[in-house]
Amino acid sequence: MDKRAPLMGLLWDIGLPTAVYYVCRGAGVEVRLALITGGAIALARVGFIAASRRRLDGLGAVVAVTFALVLAVSAFTGDPRILLVREPLVSGSLGLLLLGSCLLGRPVLYGLVRRLNSGKGELLARWDELWRTEPSFRRVFTMMSLVWGAGLLTEAVLRISLIYLLPVDTAAGTSTLVQLATVVLLGGWSLWYRRWRLRTAASSAVGAELSRAR
Repeated sequence: MDKRAPLMGLLWDIGLPTAVYYVCRGAGVEVRLALITGGAIALARVGFIAASRRRLDGLGAVVAVTFALVLAVSAFTGDPRILLVREPLVSGSLGLLLLGSCLLGRPVLYGLVRRLNSGKGELLARWDELWRTEPSFRRVFTMMSLVWGAGLLTEAVLRISLIYLLPVDTAAGTSTLVQLATVVLLGGWSLWYRRWRLRTAASSAVGAELSRAR
């Protein structure tokens, strides 16, 4: 699997709805219809990927269900800002999922990294053994899940606040910028944390296996 693929997919998920919204607004489309169009095209992309892979992953399902719910609420209330709240709600839900998974003792990020390396049976077997026997190995994924969970939850609260404090046209772009900044900051922290853990555990089995993780 191309290591850049998840990042490129994330950038498409973040940027596409906003770009479509501003193109529609530039063409004179009404605010709520422009928001619906942006969300619908993003949803169509999720559906296309699910069809091509012949499966809908958990995140795709969350996006689809959330879009359907906020569209119904927006139609009922007539408030276009409800449509902008869709993405922060997804981010906040993911943040809660990450934090909750730590409480359950099985951080979501560990499952994600295993999935990215699904074709490496021998590597996954070693990781599962380390998970059972090495607390330091578990701490890496627990810490990353906690930081990402807290970061995404904070981002969601900030974006929802901005959506209701700013004019809709301004809020659409500002919300996306906050999302991009959050992803960049969390991604940068993750790279730093991984390098730091590799340095501190360089001579251990944990350090050797972390160096193989994507």
